[in-house]
Parts: sequence; C-alpha cells; structure tokens
Amino acid sequence: MINDINTSSMMLQMRSMADMANNKTTPLQINNEGLPGVNDKSTQDVDFSSLLKSAVQQVNSIQSVSGNLKNDFISGKEGVSLAEVMIASEKSSVAFGAMVEVRNKLLKAYEEVKNIRV
Repeated sequence: MINDINTSSMMLQMRSMADMANNKTTPLQINNEGLPGVNDKSTQDVDFSSLLKSAVQQVNSIQSVSGNLKNDFISGKEGVSLAEVMIASEKSSVAFGAMVEVRNKLLKAYEEVKNIRV
C-alpha cells in the first residue's frame, strides 16, 4: 500500500529543471528506472500550467494516502504497520515541503518580474 514514488527519479528531474532554468539547456530525459537516458516513449511538449497542476495533484494524492494509512493504523486495521505509516507520513512531508519551495520560487520570480521597469 506504500505509494511507489521513485525519489531518485524525482530528484534527477528537479535538478534537470533547475539546470534548464539556470543555463537554458535542453531537458535531461529520465527513463522509468530513474536513470538519465532516453525514454522509449516519444516526448511531447507540456505547458507549465498542466505540469504545475499535475504536481499539485500528485502531492495531494500522496497526502491522501498518508492520511488513509494513519486512519487505518489508528482504527487497528490489520496489515498496516507503524513503519508503513511513518514512511508514508515522511513522503507526504517531503512532497509538501518541495511544493512549498516551488511556490516560494514562483512568488520570488513573480516579484522580480513585477519590479522590472519598462
């Protein structure tokens, strides 16, 4: 029942996006194993709003799974261990923290653009 997020893949994707933003380089493609490489599937252009919406939905899903596991553990449902609950809770915390950092960066960029004199 543990959410199967590949953290190494997520970190590589985040680093790739940061490098693209800083250096204006081409995107690094990540395969399903989380290793740099070319995907078998063809890549398609994705706009920023759908990417952000997808990320928020994924964080919401992770938090929902964590909440459900906590409730199942508290109610004494069999098959739910404390370790699973703690791992899901930490994944939720990390995902939410990353989303807050993205929000902070977006707000900072917005403020910088707003202060540009034309």
